Amino acid sequence: MTGVIRSNEVRRGNRGLVLSAVRTGGLVSRTDIGRKTGLSAATVSAITSDLIADGFLIQPADVGQASTSSRRGRPKVALSVNPMAALIGVVIFQFNRVSAAIVNYSGAKISECSRDLTSADLSREGVRDVLVECLQAALNSSGLKKSLLMRIAVSVQGVTDVAGKYLLWSPITDHRDLPVADWMRQAFGVAASVSNDCDLMARALNRREPDRYGTSFASIMLSYGVGMGLFLRGDIINGLNTSGTEFGHMVYQPGGALCRCGRLGCIEAYAGDYAIQRAAFGRPNYTPPPALTDPIDFKKISDLAHSGDPRAIHAIEEAGRAIGTGLVSLFALVDAFPIALIGQGTIVFDLMEPAIRKALQGAVAGEGPSIEIHCFTDENPLVAEGCALTALVVLDEEIADAAVN
Repeated sequence: MTGVIRSNEVRRGNRGLVLSAVRTGGLVSRTDIGRKTGLSAATVSAITSDLIADGFLIQPADVGQASTSSRRGRPKVALSVNPMAALIGVVIFQFNRVSAAIVNYSGAKISECSRDLTSADLSREGVRDVLVECLQAALNSSGLKKSLLMRIAVSVQGVTDVAGKYLLWSPITDHRDLPVADWMRQAFGVAASVSNDCDLMARALNRREPDRYGTSFASIMLSYGVGMGLFLRGDIINGLNTSGTEFGHMVYQPGGALCRCGRLGCIEAYAGDYAIQRAAFGRPNYTPPPALTDPIDFKKISDLAHSGDPRAIHAIEEAGRAIGTGLVSLFALVDAFPIALIGQGTIVFDLMEPAIRKALQGAVAGEGPSIEIHCFTDENPLVAEGCALTALVVLDEEIADAAVN
């Protein structure tokens, strides 16, 4: 029995390796798959033949024929995932907006829908209804069979449980413990998950730029708050019970400025959008953060700072010190790695960076100046990409498991 179990695990693992190699490669030959996975030619041939027969891989065209005149043997046959093997639903719940998309098995968007709303005014049932209705509209507009929908992934601005079933807390709604995954499963009859948007941005970067973000890095959201998606040794890191890698709520100044979470001195209380605005306009540190309304005008604050306004300059530099000090604490635990700063707050990164580097200098074994920091002003493409990727990876795992069940 033990030998059978181990054999099944090997088959499942090998099938997963092949699917992953084809998905990341886009259009690859069996030789390419063998090179990427380390599997023998016979194993690759057997697995790809099964996946073609099951409809998950296709052979769009032969490649390499142009160069065959100078060498012997058959041309390489290109393989790709079959775009129409499955559909996934992607739903993004963010401040005052819900958007949804239908994505095919190759990761291409087929159709989409969006709804502008006042998120703080929604009842629990209202949150459920708008999420379901928006995805249903996207599915209807795709013109494709509803039976092709196999998984749903939901992104939220807030903390989720580690199992990906509940939205536990969010700054955009007063409701707690929303069973988002169950709502979607009940409405569409397929498995669903809900994830923190910062985690999804990190997953997207991990797939998009594996040379830079392939193993260990952090994506830090600088927008309505300060969040983090953390990768260590090639995998996302979460809490024991929740999604929260709550970088923004690490303490920067004990007893300091008031944070939206209600505590004092958090990194977010100095580096969140409302915190930078509060300091730039000379409001006291204990001024309660405003309810989420419109995005903070970082361009205005940037213009003030660049024109020499001392309060704006101080606000931005203090945000940089808060972020740099938080990174020093993080690096003391796990060593230094690249950082991606994401969101509208990166508009003022040129003024913030010296303070970040100064905080890092000397505290990270002299690595402060060399730590990679890259900025992405628009978080939305990363959230959507990470959300789709989450569903596709799980679907690939289920397809791999099907070979041994």
